[in-house]
Amino acid sequence: MSVSIRRANADDVDFFVALVLHGDVEPFLGAVSAKDRGAVAAEIERSECEPHDFGRFLIEVDSERAGAMGFELANRRSRVAHLERLAVHPSFRGRRLADEAARQFQLHLVRDLGFHRLQLEIYGFNERAIAHAERAGFVREGVRRRAYWRHGGWTDAVLFGLVADELDVPANILLLHDYLRAHNEAARSGVWDSSRDWFAEEAELAVGALDADEVVTFAVGEADGEVSADYGLRRNPTVVVGRLLLRSADGRTISRLVVSGS
Repeated sequence: MSVSIRRANADDVDFFVALVLHGDVEPFLGAVSAKDRGAVAAEIERSECEPHDFGRFLIEVDSERAGAMGFELANRRSRVAHLERLAVHPSFRGRRLADEAARQFQLHLVRDLGFHRLQLEIYGFNERAIAHAERAGFVREGVRRRAYWRHGGWTDAVLFGLVADELDVPANILLLHDYLRAHNEAARSGVWDSSRDWFAEEAELAVGALDADEVVTFAVGEADGEVSADYGLRRNPTVVVGRLLLRSADGRTISRLVVSGS
């Protein structure tokens, strides 16, 4: 069994609608979840237009649609994503495929998109989802007591969180995203005084292409200690404009940073 995830597209709308309206799925989703075709299509379109702030993803098993999951930006400055809408079609349950899909999703959000923290909340009556979150590595952080009105009564919401350094992500990739967080903060504020603190003495730098724009990343990889990342700019977040190459000897300071593109 091969489990994979991908960002949803317009061809997936009917599957999403059928999934969220299924009698064994709908009771466990949020009461305000998109459930008609127009609303679902709008969410998928937003996912394609705002890939770093919002996402609707498909879970596939051996290339067959099996479930869905999503996220929404919760805090840009601190790089926090709120995870939501995990649902597996009942015909695929019992295979723990949601666990594998969740791990792939976590790595994509942290490694490729640069989120520092992932968080979610689950209805207290949804014991299956709570057990899944714990198997997938999320840490139970608390409970919102009687937080939501659902199925004719008040229910708790169980809170879970996961931070980037709790995942199997190379330190150099985490360093890249921490540096870009500082770069983006400086781009917003116009204050660049602390940028030199990220670099080792005699570091090799060729970063002129970054200029003063906020940077987003799409796909990030690491080989032989060097990180490579396709990047774009916040003003047009669906377009790759170049590549970043980063090297660090200690995972804390940058010894080489080269930017190609414009």
